[in-house]
Amino acid sequence: MKCISVVIPSYNASKFLLKAINSVKNQTYAPKELIVIDDGSSDNTKELLKDIKLPFDFRLLTNEKNKGRSYSRNLGVKESACDFIAFLDADDIYFPHHLEELSKEKEDLVYSIPRTFIDEEDKITRVSKKFYKDLKSMILGGMVGYPSGIMVRKESFLGFNENLHQREDWELFLRYYKKGLDIKIIDKNTVGIREHGKRTSRSKEYFYYTMKVYEMHTDIADANMYLSISEAAFRFKEKSLGFEFLIKALKQNPKALDMRRLWNIIKRIPKV
Repeated sequence: MKCISVVIPSYNASKFLLKAINSVKNQTYAPKELIVIDDGSSDNTKELLKDIKLPFDFRLLTNEKNKGRSYSRNLGVKESACDFIAFLDADDIYFPHHLEELSKEKEDLVYSIPRTFIDEEDKITRVSKKFYKDLKSMILGGMVGYPSGIMVRKESFLGFNENLHQREDWELFLRYYKKGLDIKIIDKNTVGIREHGKRTSRSKEYFYYTMKVYEMHTDIADANMYLSISEAAFRFKEKSLGFEFLIKALKQNPKALDMRRLWNIIKRIPKV
């Protein structure tokens, strides 16, 4: 059987943390261990986990001060006992078959596409029917991310960039792609992504780090990446940049602008 460690970084996430942990507990394929990294929380995380009992090994690691989720995930990987590490954000959940599906794979990075989005009460708010093309367009086009869907092989793990406070997940995929490491995408709807007011992808900082990641990887930028940035720019009311990257994409490859992305761009233009 494959040895899998689950790593959960947590910062003031006590509201959802037990739900995340219970989703690991309810897996049809049990991990060897669960590692929670308390990233300098000021809430009741430590008290919440004080007497927790699980059917697998459990460790709580504590950062004396908040060092960020990338640092915490990297620490979890370093301290893990297994060859494979699956990540879970403290506000998300695994569906029962998540680790079972991941256990069938052996690539350097395996990604289970998140399809289901839930609210604070675990009710399904939407199920994505987004169509995904080939691996290259998915990665360069920013259609990967959500660490809760990621499993990595420890010996080839490149580490999350600790200088990025957002989009570190996308940037990790780009480095794996550039280095030619094995990446596998599975589409089995195994993860629930929680949508709530404090989710960081809703802040303007998200666009700032989108641009930072682009600047780090301009050497492989293509029409898919330009379109991804254009969408994000219009979303955060950066109208001039939105059009700039849309034009870049159309000049390089007009066929990259499929109907879904065209609609995403059109519906945002009147709002900027």
